[in-house]
Amino acid sequence: MPTAAIGSILAARKGGSVHVITVTRRTTAMPEAVWELWADVPNRTRWDHSLEDISVEGPFQRGATGFAKLKGQPERAFEVLDCDPLRAYTERFFLPMRGRMDWAHEIREVDDERDVTFDASIHGPRFTPSCAGLEERILRRELPPTVDRLIALAEQR
Repeated sequence: MPTAAIGSILAARKGGSVHVITVTRRTTAMPEAVWELWADVPNRTRWDHSLEDISVEGPFQRGATGFAKLKGQPERAFEVLDCDPLRAYTERFFLPMRGRMDWAHEIREVDDERDVTFDASIHGPRFTPSCAGLEERILRRELPPTVDRLIALAEQR
């Protein structure tokens, strides 16, 4: 077994984290257009078709909390861990068995365009690389088109 895989297994057993997936798309959309779509939490279903419903209490900022329901799954609580408007934010979704899934989002200037990145990792004592592998297979299918829809909407603004 490769050393990196052994390290991931040991980290997961100790309650560490396992990276799941990163998707980055380059866009001509301005940061404001991308940020508007991210911060308009109740309307994320327009571009994230895996969401059945999502809500947030109060303004979209660090410490905000809410609930998200993915199609075919139970409702999950989430919290905005970090928020740097027009640049980046991280949300933590609370999973069963004390698990957590963190979604980091970033807009980075590259030449005259922007890179928009979604990055997911799983944390908790019961989550192993095999769990992350299952999530990765699902997200490898669903996340790229989701990011593409977000970018398309941002470029229309």
